[in-house]
Amino acid sequence: MVPKQSASLRLVAEPTSQSILRRREERTQAHALERGLEAVRDHALQTAHAHLNEPLRSMVVQHLQTGGKQVRARIVLEAARALGEEPMTLVPIAAACELLHNATLVHDDLQDGDTVRRGEPAVWVRHGEAQAINVGDAMLMLPTLALEQMLLMPSVRWYIATAFTRRATETACGQALELELLGRGWLGRGPYLRAALGKSGPFFSLPIETAALAAGRQPTRARAIGDALLALGALFQIRDDVLDLFGDKGRGQRGNDLREGKVSALTVTHLERRPEDTEELVALLKRDRDETHDDDVAEWSERLVLSGALEDTCAWADELLRDLVASAELAMEPGLRALVSATAQTIAAPLTGLRS
Repeated sequence: MVPKQSASLRLVAEPTSQSILRRREERTQAHALERGLEAVRDHALQTAHAHLNEPLRSMVVQHLQTGGKQVRARIVLEAARALGEEPMTLVPIAAACELLHNATLVHDDLQDGDTVRRGEPAVWVRHGEAQAINVGDAMLMLPTLALEQMLLMPSVRWYIATAFTRRATETACGQALELELLGRGWLGRGPYLRAALGKSGPFFSLPIETAALAAGRQPTRARAIGDALLALGALFQIRDDVLDLFGDKGRGQRGNDLREGKVSALTVTHLERRPEDTEELVALLKRDRDETHDDDVAEWSERLVLSGALEDTCAWADELLRDLVASAELAMEPGLRALVSATAQTIAAPLTGLRS
């Protein structure tokens, strides 16, 4: 005779079984994601090999092989799952997002004078400024070619390609605005936020917008979702500004934004607290890069903490995170809402330990 299992034992056993199944499913999904990201890397490289000639091909491939976190590709693949699609079918979209993102990194390093990218010499350092422009230009064009073999209706492929062009245009506008903030004296939250939404936002909205298009969402609906998620880029930009001074971005030294004369989230919040510092801070930002030394960076790091700017910037990030999760455009997309919430929390996580 088999002894009966008590109710209390059943209550313990059932959650344990469920947790085991949940962990097993999470491991399976994680392995599938890694396979997908490997396929994305391969597709991006194959696109470059298929459509570029030497010497440009080797320069582009060399840059792509420096790696990167593939954040945008991850979002595409995870958005596919959230929308009920097979992630591997969206590998070309993920590769296209990575190619476009890498194009902007090459141009960004040249504009900012950054010599290191992902622990390696920047493209312009390796090959010169003129060739860096060519490398960036090539990777601006490759995304459309990366989409060629997708098994989609031609009209859907067209909407996806159009989304790439539109979001790339927004990025260029955001970058241009950012470069003008200091010279025009636009030092407040409004101009900074418009620049961040334009420069960084499209690279977070584009992966989900195009995944939604591939999953059958109407173009107007997909675009509305993408527009709502531009704030992910602003959150990322704020995080990036903070880590530039108080973290490690793998770019050789801290305080590059101060050295390059960038209006950052930290300078915005500092001047809100200490408007009397405007003349002095602007003078520092307008120096030539080589004239700003480590001692200057250390001094302003301390001042930004003491003024409450660091705390205010982290609170700004929290506000953006809450607004993202509460977005009305995600109300009918619970899978995407969960993905956006997790992505936003991951972006903001490094700021947690920096608070006073």
